[in-house]
Amino acid sequence: MTPGDPSELIVRAAAWVATGAWVGSEWRRLRTGAADAQVARAWQAGALAMIVHVALAFGLVHDWSHDLARAEVARETLDRMGAAVGEGVWVNYAFLLIWGADAAWWRLRPASYAARPRRLDGAMRAFVAFMFLNGAVVFARGPMRVAGVLAFLALGAAWWASRRRSP
Repeated sequence: MTPGDPSELIVRAAAWVATGAWVGSEWRRLRTGAADAQVARAWQAGALAMIVHVALAFGLVHDWSHDLARAEVARETLDRMGAAVGEGVWVNYAFLLIWGADAAWWRLRPASYAARPRRLDGAMRAFVAFMFLNGAVVFARGPMRVAGVLAFLALGAAWWASRRRSP
């Protein structure tokens, strides 16, 4: 993708919708201490938007080719980390599968989801946060990186406030 290409804008817009939904769900959960219906809808919308983002990237950028997607991930990691690691594309696939399954579980079986072990909830939220940290900060550029940093600072402040509130 070349900067300013309409395909790039569409693909990135879907990623930022997912990011905004995730930040909104985490912000509300941290501020209220509750995983209510509003949090659930934002979490589920974020997962769906991320699936749309990847589908758009595959269709508009990678011509539905895993090999092209792998090569792009390798190029990006070489650019940012100094090592070409195309296998990172599999981490992205796992992210979609895990977050999508989690969102579906919350949507289809909310009572079961609410009763899940606290450690599983924490691990899931930490994994999603790790993936967004990479996507919205490490691999983002320019104003989008600034927005990603600000989003993480806001979530950090909400987390800190929630820790102070807890007994």
